[in-house]
Amino acid sequence: MKPAGAVAEVVAVGDELLSGATADTNFIYITRKLRSAGVKVIRHVTVGDGETEILAALRDAVLRVELVVVTGGLGVTVDDRTRSALARLAGVELVVDPALSREIEVFFRDRKIRMPAINMAQALIPRGAERVANRVGLAPGLHMRIGRTDLFAFPGVPAELRALTDEGLVPFVKSAFGGSPPKEREVRTWGIGETRVAEVIGPLLERERSVKVSFLPEERGVTIRFDETAPVGGVAEGRLDRMVEEAADLLGDKVYSTRGEELEEVTAYLLALYRKTIAVAESCTGGLVATLLTSVPGSSAFFVEGLVPYTVTAKEARVGVPGDLIEREGVVSAAVAEELASKVRSVAGADLGVGVTGFAGPGAGEGKPAGRVYGALAADGTCVVKEWNIPGDRARVRERAARNVVDLVRLHLIGGSE
Repeated sequence: MKPAGAVAEVVAVGDELLSGATADTNFIYITRKLRSAGVKVIRHVTVGDGETEILAALRDAVLRVELVVVTGGLGVTVDDRTRSALARLAGVELVVDPALSREIEVFFRDRKIRMPAINMAQALIPRGAERVANRVGLAPGLHMRIGRTDLFAFPGVPAELRALTDEGLVPFVKSAFGGSPPKEREVRTWGIGETRVAEVIGPLLERERSVKVSFLPEERGVTIRFDETAPVGGVAEGRLDRMVEEAADLLGDKVYSTRGEELEEVTAYLLALYRKTIAVAESCTGGLVATLLTSVPGSSAFFVEGLVPYTVTAKEARVGVPGDLIEREGVVSAAVAEELASKVRSVAGADLGVGVTGFAGPGAGEGKPAGRVYGALAADGTCVVKEWNIPGDRARVRERAARNVVDLVRLHLIGGSE
């Protein structure tokens, strides 16, 4: 077994990645799997389909790290040159693997499909390379030893890569390196910016330098990740947990999870815990609030109904918002949001009602800017209304407005500052 604490590099191959036509989701999957197996990825390189570029990236990588994972370029078209680059890297020739050749022939014969001659290129592998079985597709993964480095090459098709990673790469890494997952915790927040988060927990971070802290602004809010950087033991045991608890105390109800849950999962849990039902009438978010809440398994226990009364006519006819109120206050107003919440609660017979109205953009009106959104939460005898001015394009305004509303429900259920 090799020493623990190994580091790795991922080389992604494909012109489509460099042009922006395709997002490299494979890298995220590989990195998370390696991290959970105790291997840290220290470098991510993307190169085009040219064999010279692939070879140069691989030569650099094997000089730096003990583990290299290459993705893409193992197909059968003229732009798939990873096999050739691997052979040149190892100083060997490409040879036909007889067993693999038979497997490819059987694959097509069993499906009564005429096999294109080009597919036999998948039976070519660098001499000495080990095959990694691919149960999802035809092209196998490859495992080679280059000097002190173990190199794995996988097809870029996400379903195939994930199967090869789970069934080939991860078991090898656990056996060869024997690493353990890093000790880490997360604090997830909503409704507070990255700068303010850093300011609030700054004194805590100054006290403890052996814990690495990262601030991650994401669509789901600002996540603070705490990573143990020094050996854990003795007096240091539990310090990560203590830091998380202190950070959560400092940030108060802006924290929705310290256990990796999504905002909608926490809100759904609270609805089920307190046995509260909810109905939604949303305009500018177009059903996103309902989508978030019903994405959680078991949502039928608390979610009664979701309406999207998008036009003025629908707001009047389907929900019962008075036309004179809309005419007086405007369709995008606190008063209309309140009516939507109260009326949908009553119509659905739910414990809680939510109403949303706004200008998602790019257009606006009524003297209000794009990004102006009103969200309301009606409960027994009360109704809380919030005004938000959300920057960004239409998609961002709608997404953040929906999450704001879900958080409004969470805050109500925990008795926080709505």
